[in-house]
Amino acid sequence: MTRLIKYEFYKLFCKRSILVVLILFSVVNLFKINSEFHSYSYLADGNDSRSWNSVYWQLYEDYRGEITAEKINHLLSIYQPLADATADMTASTAKDNPDMMTGNIYSDRNILEKYYVEPMEYFYHYRTYALQVAERAKENADVYKERGQTYEARKNSVIYHLYSGRGIKAFAYEEMYNYYLNYDFSGILVLLLCLYGVVSTFVCEKETQMDMLLLTNPGGGKKTTFAKITAASLFVISVAIWFSVVDYIGFVYFFGTAEGGNLPLYAVSNFSTAAVNCNLWQYVILSAVIRAVGVWTMSMVFLLISLFGRNALVPFVADFGAALCFIITGASQSCFSNAWLKIINPYSLLANRILFGKTEFIGFAGYPVQSFQAAIIFAITVGVVSITAMMMLSKRNSYCRERRID
Repeated sequence: MTRLIKYEFYKLFCKRSILVVLILFSVVNLFKINSEFHSYSYLADGNDSRSWNSVYWQLYEDYRGEITAEKINHLLSIYQPLADATADMTASTAKDNPDMMTGNIYSDRNILEKYYVEPMEYFYHYRTYALQVAERAKENADVYKERGQTYEARKNSVIYHLYSGRGIKAFAYEEMYNYYLNYDFSGILVLLLCLYGVVSTFVCEKETQMDMLLLTNPGGGKKTTFAKITAASLFVISVAIWFSVVDYIGFVYFFGTAEGGNLPLYAVSNFSTAAVNCNLWQYVILSAVIRAVGVWTMSMVFLLISLFGRNALVPFVADFGAALCFIITGASQSCFSNAWLKIINPYSLLANRILFGKTEFIGFAGYPVQSFQAAIIFAITVGVVSITAMMMLSKRNSYCRERRID
């Protein structure tokens, strides 16, 4: 069986066209990441001594690490005079002021405000916010328990344990991770590449009627079907992991640093209500695994659809339509408050900030289940059901003489 799986993998996916598309999509993805950096980061203004990029990293050594009252006071002693001087917008707009770090008083104020004052304020006050959420959840759990509302009591107990002890003790650069966590473009490329790769898995042999000939072979029938499914699974998981690695390396390269990886996930403001307690490094790995699960599930659905086609065109159109439905509905899910809409669409595992960026629950047998957990279970279930259906619908190698003799 191992040899059969290897054979199907090389036959289906080790093709020049697949490699060309993989390289092309990887290059496009890197260009897109570079565009993200230059379009949104104010630190993309070069390495001149008075550029924001240079000034930021010069100041960074003074404020990185543990957040202390001394660092806060030192930062405010620089920022507050600038804020006061520019409050009425009558300060000089000269860009070559030798007393200013960037050459302009407004620019000095803005860089300090955006990259130091606001992030440090958020970091410093987050522990108080998390403590308030935890205390409120504990109070709610007690109230609901007294009223006999078991589900609500359990849900608030989970929230209490999730938020209890949260805090951000150190200051570090987190802009790169902010854009990385909100980057979904590569998910579309992964989905399209996997669609292109798996759509012909069953069709190529039907077009030449080789599928009937395989039924006379001991390795044909359901064995071949299982080998194709396994080979396709290995392919799509490899593609998903490849693009996750390309994403991370691309962001680190273009932003010029991987600094901040030890910060907790909720240090990124968009993840202030994150559903998990882990640091950014751990979430990078978690995200890659979850994306692979989502891609695998959708690819199994694509395979099931293609099983019914006799030529490549019909399954490709059907699978492409299914992919568009996943993408379009998934892209709008972040605006929905109904957690079920996110759970039943495996695309949410590709753009998993939709699931992990917010603490949401659904009820199951009286117990609260976080939406990301339910989405993973649902996706794996759909994938397994699709594989089971393919195995049941595939033909046996009943024409094999060896099988008849046995």
